[in-house]
Amino acid sequence: MTPESELKENHISPFYLSLIIVLSAIFVGVVGLLSYASLGIANATLSLHGQIAQWFDPVFFLYNLALLVFAVGIVPMVTLCYVHSMREEKKQRLKHELPHNVLNDNENKIYIDNYLKKAFTLRNYIGSMSTLMLVILFGCMIILLLKPMPLNEFGGSGVDYSKGANFLMLGTYMESYVLGKSSSDHIKILIYTLTAFQFGFLGAYVYFIGLLARSYFTLDMTPNLFISCSIRMMTGALLALVLCFIFVEPKFSGLDDILIKGLPVWSFMIGFFPSRGLALLENITTKILGKFLGWIRITEFASPLSDLPGINYDHEIRLKREGYDNIENLSNANALDLALHTGFGYKQLSQWISQAHLHGHLRNDYQTFVKCTGISSLHDFFKYWQAARTQNPTGDPAETLIAATGSQKNSLGNKINILCTLAEVYHPVDVNSDTPESPATTQTMGVNNKNQE
Repeated sequence: MTPESELKENHISPFYLSLIIVLSAIFVGVVGLLSYASLGIANATLSLHGQIAQWFDPVFFLYNLALLVFAVGIVPMVTLCYVHSMREEKKQRLKHELPHNVLNDNENKIYIDNYLKKAFTLRNYIGSMSTLMLVILFGCMIILLLKPMPLNEFGGSGVDYSKGANFLMLGTYMESYVLGKSSSDHIKILIYTLTAFQFGFLGAYVYFIGLLARSYFTLDMTPNLFISCSIRMMTGALLALVLCFIFVEPKFSGLDDILIKGLPVWSFMIGFFPSRGLALLENITTKILGKFLGWIRITEFASPLSDLPGINYDHEIRLKREGYDNIENLSNANALDLALHTGFGYKQLSQWISQAHLHGHLRNDYQTFVKCTGISSLHDFFKYWQAARTQNPTGDPAETLIAATGSQKNSLGNKINILCTLAEVYHPVDVNSDTPESPATTQTMGVNNKNQE
């Protein structure tokens, strides 16, 4: 980094910090003004925070406040520990994992150093960290502090939900409140929707805690993590709320009774796995449109990442966060970039990328080919082809593979023959260098090695 760029960065950093402080002050001022205005209307001898404190037993109220502070404060605490203690750990890990030709390249050295300097500075996390803390604060306040007021108790304490709610929580059941129907109907619906919303948020928060611990120990904590989890918490809570309207009724029995009693459980699961819920809705919608609207062609020629050996749900979510949604996209990834931006090892990423290349050639026959031959990547395939050619120059390496898979007369046999033909032209891709070598270069290197011997 040049002195001019360092000077410019030193001027820019206080600017963004001042901007955050000013925006925070405006936000706090607006909230304080609204709170003061509401206190002027309220008929209460205590201040608003005094009234809230009277809702609970003093010890229980202090315990809830401690939980709220810890739930929000864990984000900056873990981030500070990560920034100040894990930079050298990440640097040493890259040094041990990267091959010498990649590590010793001057351009790669500059790129790696600049990334580490940027990634392990606190100002890189301020915006995303503040966003996540606000989301957690709002969600936990609903769970821990907004206690409902008993309607059958005179002078009870808490939030009086009988005075109405918004359309987000009542939906079409707002009719029972507007028309003055049975007062208990909209209260029941409100309890169900609030329960779904809160436990959906709780499921997403529990997932975030596990992901935060995993990211810390795998050296994978980035600002993208905080933004992604913020969206995940909002999505999980809202998705649980929307799906809740399918089951809720003011009067229910039988199966509906079981669903309502299990509302906290399945709302928690939706918050924990919101992408699975969205994927289910998307698949159902796609099938319905494809069935009833035959003139609309809805097809996707993409393979999920989970089809590759060794990629589980957590790996899939992390790769999608980097923009690699399917195997076809992953085959064009750069292992060095992903090793820097994620917690995956360079060799592991190179293996996955090579597997994606082989999957691109074999498509739906990939699983069968791996089970029958044990070859899971394009790199391993070319290594086999080289060894077979060395042992038997006049033989055909494809014959052994075709015999192992029993694919003499189907498409897999044709794909194997095509791959072997490609191997005759192209040298295997070196997964450690990410660059293909030509046959001429390989032959020259072999001659030089013999001369040195």
